[in-house]
Amino acid sequence: MRAFIFPLVFLSPLAWAAEAFTWSNPLPFSYTEGQTEARREIRDPCIIREGDTWHLVFTMWPFRNREESRLDEPDNGGSPGIAMVSSKDLKEWKFRKWLVKSADLPADSPYKNRFWAPEIHKLRGKFYLIFTADNWTNKEANPAGTWGTAGYAFVGVADAVDGPYRHITYVEGAACDTGLFEGADGKTYAVIPRHHIDVQEIDLSGIERGEVKLLGKPVTVVSADNRDIGVAATPEYLEGPWVERIGGKYHLFYAAFHKDPAFPDWTGYHTGVAVSDNPLGPFRKDTRGRVFTGGHLSVFDGPDQRKWFAYRGETENGARGLLAIDPLEISPEGRVETKAPTRGTQR
Repeated sequence: MRAFIFPLVFLSPLAWAAEAFTWSNPLPFSYTEGQTEARREIRDPCIIREGDTWHLVFTMWPFRNREESRLDEPDNGGSPGIAMVSSKDLKEWKFRKWLVKSADLPADSPYKNRFWAPEIHKLRGKFYLIFTADNWTNKEANPAGTWGTAGYAFVGVADAVDGPYRHITYVEGAACDTGLFEGADGKTYAVIPRHHIDVQEIDLSGIERGEVKLLGKPVTVVSADNRDIGVAATPEYLEGPWVERIGGKYHLFYAAFHKDPAFPDWTGYHTGVAVSDNPLGPFRKDTRGRVFTGGHLSVFDGPDQRKWFAYRGETENGARGLLAIDPLEISPEGRVETKAPTRGTQR
């Protein structure tokens, strides 16, 4: 009798998972922690996968700056802190714990308020939580002794993704939305938005002593001016940078805000990307300028061995302000390709 080999042998668990996974944007995500009612709107989502679980941190409502008239409100009228929520399937999310909570901090904490743009990065086996914060009721508690305009960058370290994050330290010279990434050279870098996007080496080795230092001079690697790619529409500024090393190249994603009525097709919040062979550049900006509408993203390991985006939706179809995810691909020519922003069920 002749033996037959059935096609099922080609369906590896990975292939099956990739075929079976579906998602629908915006994700059915809401949170009540630190809120008077359930909220769906978020900003600055960061998803990190550890083992079989995805963890999300984000800027929580309310997204305000310091306002004198609200200082008597809970959390001085600002975000209540940094909460972690977790999921096994990217669909059902459950509150895990507070990583930083304003109400638990002393009145003179330099990171008592704001809590914008939290990110978690795994570097050399340790987890680093970096975020923007300040103190709205004690001016002298702030690193610069002033109220400032957009907070200060702080970073803490932990042995586990869910903390506890200790030795939370001011990153002198950094800015709101500062992120971290590791280079193939073994060095750690900060990616810092200062209207344009800068990259600078950072030394985290002294964090347990309260010492975090930016090294050398910052290198401006991406300009907000789009004339370098022949696009007349120029963003007001760039923010929310994220660097991901894919296929040996550094992909620097950034968020751009544009409101010039002379260019109505460009109005709004969108994602751009620049690519380099080296962490300090030179970076080559994608000539499209806008890769997709939506932004302040993070890149994470998805359910199918692909890289995925987590981002805030910005389209006028019911997705604005809500959590969305979509996969990305790198074309044979090295270009980032994605169907984002998607709406409804995808597979």
